[in-house]
Amino acid sequence: MNTNCTTPHMMQQSNYLNRTQTDRRNVTFLSEKQVIENPKSGQSELVYPRGQYSWRFDIKLPSQLPPSLSQSSQFPYVRYYLKFVIDRPWYQPNIDKTLYVTVFPSVILSNNPQYSMESTFSNHNRKDVALRGHLNKLGYVPGETITGTLEIENPQQIVLKKIHVALFQNYQVESNTEKQMILETILPGVVNTNNAHINEDFAIALPFQQFAPSCHFVGGFRDNVSVHVDYFLEVKVHAEGMFTNFDVSVPMTLGTECNKNTNQHHQNEATKILSNSVSTDPDKPIHIEDPPPDYGSTAQ
Repeated sequence: MNTNCTTPHMMQQSNYLNRTQTDRRNVTFLSEKQVIENPKSGQSELVYPRGQYSWRFDIKLPSQLPPSLSQSSQFPYVRYYLKFVIDRPWYQPNIDKTLYVTVFPSVILSNNPQYSMESTFSNHNRKDVALRGHLNKLGYVPGETITGTLEIENPQQIVLKKIHVALFQNYQVESNTEKQMILETILPGVVNTNNAHINEDFAIALPFQQFAPSCHFVGGFRDNVSVHVDYFLEVKVHAEGMFTNFDVSVPMTLGTECNKNTNQHHQNEATKILSNSVSTDPDKPIHIEDPPPDYGSTAQ
């Protein structure tokens, strides 16, 4: 089993025309090889009659691993794969098969009481529109609902066009970052209103799908690499006038399990995520132009 991360690096070339070229850099931070079957003593090769055969293998993953990130052609990414090779005599080509897998480290929210604590946040604009918010907790797993309350003081009764609430994922591989929106909503009770005081509850349901859990990883196989995955909830107030929009971002933690004891099985059933899970996703596109290293480099 091997895994690597690929990041873009910029190179500046100076000649008659200045040109910037993007170079991709692969860093391997996990590599493990298993020989499933060897020839018996006195034999030089394995010989099987015609038929179908299967071999069991087990690969124990380290407890600390970065999650799979961006399985598509988007850079940067972290990718895990299994490469199966039938090593044949020199006069015949080897037979190999590469299988990409998804790996998520176990992030149990109950291990850190901070994830269950309530949180408040606030901000204001130059028109004295003041926002104060409250979240019931800061740690969630896929399938849960983010709930909270927003209070707005609007003494000048400026028209508030809308309040936009969105959850973002931000991940960094080495010095390269990527930000993507997970979900968003517009609060229906605050649309084109100039009320002096507003109190609005909100609830945003996280989808039942696999998300890379929050993670801060530094390590590597030959070279060290850093991988960070963070989430934050952004509340943005759109107000009438120039330079009156304002927002506030609240860091959040996305885990794989709520409780390591009683709720573990139930939550795993709901989210289809297991601790240190390895699963295939045949519907997810893989950037085939960027194949894994060849057999010779991984078998060393």
